[in-house]
Amino acid sequence: MIQDYKVAVVGLGYVGLPLAALCAKKGYSVVGLDTNSALVGKLSNGKCHIRDESVERLLAEARVTGRFHPTTNVAGIADCDIYIICVPTPVDDNHDPDLAPLKSALTSIGPYIKSGNLVVVESTVFPGTSEEIVVPQLELLTGFQAGKDFQIAHCPERVNPGDPFWNSENIPRVVGATAEQGVIQAAEFYASILGGEIFDVRVIRHNLRPKFTIENDILKMAQMPLGSVTMMRSIRDAEAVKAMENTVRDVNIAFVNELAKISDVLELNVVDIIDGMSTKPFGRGPFYPGVGVGGHCIAVDPEWLKAASKRAGYVPEMIQLSRITNSGMPAYTVTLLQDMLNERGYPLKNTKVAVLGVAYKRNVDDSRESPFYEVRELLNKKGAKLSVYDSWYTKENTVKNLNEALLDTKAILIVTDHDDIVIELKEKQLSDYGVEVLIDGRNCMDAKILQEQGILYHGIGRKN
Repeated sequence: MIQDYKVAVVGLGYVGLPLAALCAKKGYSVVGLDTNSALVGKLSNGKCHIRDESVERLLAEARVTGRFHPTTNVAGIADCDIYIICVPTPVDDNHDPDLAPLKSALTSIGPYIKSGNLVVVESTVFPGTSEEIVVPQLELLTGFQAGKDFQIAHCPERVNPGDPFWNSENIPRVVGATAEQGVIQAAEFYASILGGEIFDVRVIRHNLRPKFTIENDILKMAQMPLGSVTMMRSIRDAEAVKAMENTVRDVNIAFVNELAKISDVLELNVVDIIDGMSTKPFGRGPFYPGVGVGGHCIAVDPEWLKAASKRAGYVPEMIQLSRITNSGMPAYTVTLLQDMLNERGYPLKNTKVAVLGVAYKRNVDDSRESPFYEVRELLNKKGAKLSVYDSWYTKENTVKNLNEALLDTKAILIVTDHDDIVIELKEKQLSDYGVEVLIDGRNCMDAKILQEQGILYHGIGRKN
């Protein structure tokens, strides 16, 4: 019975917290372990440190059950049946995978693992990590044999912060393990919290067909039923799923950023073109260009896949070129700003610029790998006077509100298109604030209305 099982979730961030809350909601007794005492203190008092409606709702539902217990005390994870590792796996300054948080988590849980336990790594890793690092370290710490005495599985995290539809309760998952018993055990666990069916990748390969459904007036294509769990042939394949699916996104975004540059020189409107392309009901994204790619997935996972490939003796040029293209978008955007200011007779140096948005995507309070940081660094080096405002992620704000950010500003650079900021911008007569140039890093504004105000507008790949 679910009520008889105890789950430990190590790491209570964007991945671990909703997972822990979901497990508690479904009847498991859950211990959430995190080293951040302030974060644990908030959770213990019923406050959510993540600004996301679906996560906040899940946490509230978990508290009602009384089965979720956040703690900083490692001893709290004793006597658990399932251990799930959800710690960050960043890349270092050289873009090499940093496994220190993962190894630290393994050291924490090692003394408490007993025969029959299931250990699941949700943290993003490169193919081979479980077999080459997780298994040896846990076998050394426990004295047990992985795949026999206890099971090690990998279920790559899939979260999409700010998405009102796809969340921790319905996103299809994939699992792999070092032994057949492990993949079955992991699949049954995830199916128990997601409520979906279990599939075998070897069976579905020839039977799977896209299914189209309407959700909230949006055409969505879901190849697998909501909440389903797919068992992979090997743990290495499961590890590769996350890295490869986000690398595909990175390559496609890099390509549309290239199209944006082409559209600029050919005086085309790349957003309208992409909207036209997206009417084709097959073989398309759509993907849109922007000021840069951020978040802990698209900007990081390709580096893990690249590192794994290079270790095996192959340099993935397409991935490398895509990373170069996307990493170069902040500089490209700052150049657009400088050119537009010059057109109005202003140097970038000593000119006030309102930088709107710090978070890596709209309607989330997460700034990891956000292009904002490079944009700010470049503008500071060029001597611009900056006012920074984000309505979701406030740690980098230099002003209290949007009005203060716009006061006496000659130019606006939109990094993040939060709904509330965009709505407020559209309601304002920006020229009354002295704004003469607007660089739209997310192609979210109405160019015609701004041009009627006498403002020079330039999006990424569009001027109108």
